[in-house]
Amino acid sequence: MSIFPDFNIPLSNFKGHHQKALTKFGHLAPQIDMVLEVRDSRAPIATTNVLFDRVLANKPKLILYSKKDLSILKKEMLDRWHKATNEQYLFVDCRNKRDANQIIDMLRIKYEAMHPKPPLGLRLMIIGMPNVGKSSLVNTLRTVGYTSKLPDMVSSKKVKKVARTGGQPGVTRATSEIIRLSEDPDILVYDTPGVFLPTVKDTQTMLALGLVGCVHTSFIDPVIQADYLLFLLNLQDPSGAKYSQYLDHPTNNINELLYHIAKSRGTLKPNGTYDEIGIANHWILLWKQAKGPQYKGLFEIQTIVETNGKELQQLFLQERERLKASTIGEKITDKLGEDGTGRSKHRKRSAKDREMDNKNVLFKL
Repeated sequence: MSIFPDFNIPLSNFKGHHQKALTKFGHLAPQIDMVLEVRDSRAPIATTNVLFDRVLANKPKLILYSKKDLSILKKEMLDRWHKATNEQYLFVDCRNKRDANQIIDMLRIKYEAMHPKPPLGLRLMIIGMPNVGKSSLVNTLRTVGYTSKLPDMVSSKKVKKVARTGGQPGVTRATSEIIRLSEDPDILVYDTPGVFLPTVKDTQTMLALGLVGCVHTSFIDPVIQADYLLFLLNLQDPSGAKYSQYLDHPTNNINELLYHIAKSRGTLKPNGTYDEIGIANHWILLWKQAKGPQYKGLFEIQTIVETNGKELQQLFLQERERLKASTIGEKITDKLGEDGTGRSKHRKRSAKDREMDNKNVLFKL
């Protein structure tokens, strides 16, 4: 099967704290020297939020493809994607100290290249879709860049989280206070909530976001989610090897696969029935959390069929145009102007916006 049915599932999971975060990004933008955008490397296209380009326009950006330990994404593909736009990127595990040191080194190079040096330190903002690893990354960067450099007798050297993390989206719901990542040079960061799109473009994008954990497990019917996972696995390996511990032949029938998973787990009832929802959730979780090396994969069709750089840029351009016409796009234009920089005179400013304008003027002084 090369076409997946277009099931009727919700295409929006945009919440109040997402809108609040976008507004906060616009308010803080004049203070930000650089943006770190985190995307999940198992669904790198689906986890790219083009709204960020509207509220943080013209900011230098380093793209971080997270969860490399769970993905089979090829670095050669990323090279092709970013060559056309000359974008900097790294392929990282957000909990890996070596990867965090590599990011800190790049930030030091950025700082040293700035003339004049920012008087209040290099200020960053970490952004991304929900549950892509932003807060985990902040904690690791803080550990390798700051905590590990403290004198041995300092009690706060004990490793502790400065940003809350969790397995479900929505753990971080408000933009943090500034967090110091390094003293020499002075590097500081805002950890931000994951921000969803007002609506995604199609069912398969939402299903991909469900498989990487950008939406809560209760948001999409588990059997439909499991069916889409089976569809993707068959695209990546038609032989059925990716679920051969349950079946000795390939299948497109999710009910057949779930039956054999239940059988292997010893949860079949005497009459041959089983907990369909529970088994579907179990199988999805194996892949979502990569419970073993055999569970690494890709969760979106465009990446599996190896979209090239030009096709990818066209996809993003179409997304920007689609969202520009949305209610959220109109609100961003009202606040920040058509170019998204906040410099346009033709924009509607609230009392809160004007208050932040004054703070940013003081910040620059």
